Amino acid sequence: MVLWTPSINEEGLRFSVIFEFDDAKSIAIYQKYLSEIVAAKIPQNGKVIIHGYTDIIGSEDYNRNLSLKRARDVKEIIESALLNSGRKDVAFEVHGFGENQNLSPFENKLPEERFYNRTVIIDIVPDK
Repeated sequence: MVLWTPSINEEGLRFSVIFEFDDAKSIAIYQKYLSEIVAAKIPQNGKVIIHGYTDIIGSEDYNRNLSLKRARDVKEIIESALLNSGRKDVAFEVHGFGENQNLSPFENKLPEERFYNRTVIIDIVPDK
């Protein structure tokens, strides 16, 4: 048996935030999480890729717009936290994928799956 030690070089990090049904504004605890935990993990000159998703309830156009609003909400929170700490070195990429079955993190058949698809995924990529 060998003791596992974490690698020194982090390739990237992934975080997620779940949203309420038909809501594009994150709840207060997630705002705190994004500001204090996620923003602090972003390395100098890093890149943040934000992917918004929805469940299948509602029209495709509505869900695509809702997912983009969710992703933008997350970006604004993280960006504000970075600016408050004097950082302007981070590049952002924001996407709203709506209910796209090929890209959604979970299936959309069960209520639990739909719940988890109401999410925004945040990928932090270090500068290479």
